[in-house]
Amino acid sequence: MFKLPDGIPTLRSSAQEWADYAEYLALINGSISLHDVVKAPLMVSDETVTSGIIDTTDQFNDKADEISIEINRRQNISGSKYPFSAIQNGYILQYDADDQDLNWIYRFLLLSTRLNMTKQKIQNNIDGTQVFEMLSATVAKKFFGENTESDILGTSRSDIGGFREKLAQLSQRIGEGGTIIANEGFRPQDDNVDVVIWKGFTDKMPSKIIAFGQCKTGTSWEDRLSELNVDAFCRNWFTIQPVMTPLRMFFCAQYFPLKIWRVRANEAGLVFDRFRILDYLPENIDDALMGDIKTWCSAILN
Repeated sequence: MFKLPDGIPTLRSSAQEWADYAEYLALINGSISLHDVVKAPLMVSDETVTSGIIDTTDQFNDKADEISIEINRRQNISGSKYPFSAIQNGYILQYDADDQDLNWIYRFLLLSTRLNMTKQKIQNNIDGTQVFEMLSATVAKKFFGENTESDILGTSRSDIGGFREKLAQLSQRIGEGGTIIANEGFRPQDDNVDVVIWKGFTDKMPSKIIAFGQCKTGTSWEDRLSELNVDAFCRNWFTIQPVMTPLRMFFCAQYFPLKIWRVRANEAGLVFDRFRILDYLPENIDDALMGDIKTWCSAILN
């Protein structure tokens, strides 16, 4: 998986990864030829055969075709929310540079996928992982519809105490879970729950939809999909179990792997990858959240 600012894909990289690389170059340059996208990386790749057995021009064309197909797929599923256009028979990728919130959000999702989010998550004093948690909660509320409420439990949140204090307050807001089990000696951080949503009724009684979500930026998350165990979480922390077992959600700034989608989704639960996040962006995003997104992205691109 290539990482910004200097990483490049390889011949074996998926079309999805190459499409991200093309999008980044188009974002920086305004537009980019897909043949130019693949030419420089493949010329320096030790995987490229140059002895005459395989024509490298064919390799360049084949890879450009793969990227073009993936870009077209992204356009088809995201429509006007996708801030790139494929022109000249699909081989020129053009960035639609305007100041719309949708464009900034896509920039954020792309950059928070391709940066090293362990070392580079803080930009202009803003934590990109926290921003992604807030964006995920916003999208989840839109997905579950009217009267859905949300909160952030993740370790990146710092406005109230530790995990136990946050969870106790959250249990009161949800109206299920009873009191919190102390589990003294156990240091859970967030116990793999970053976002919590619930949708109840005006009677405030138990028996409502609850969902726990895990949020991941970067690209190193496929081996962590099954970390969130909602049954164990409830048994470990709640003195009274929710009437309905909470749903499990997984949010990632990256795309979900197409070739093994079902296998990975079985591990993750309800998946919100980059393009599903675009599906459920509300028309109006909180001003503070949008301000953080713009400030974070601008620190990288300027």
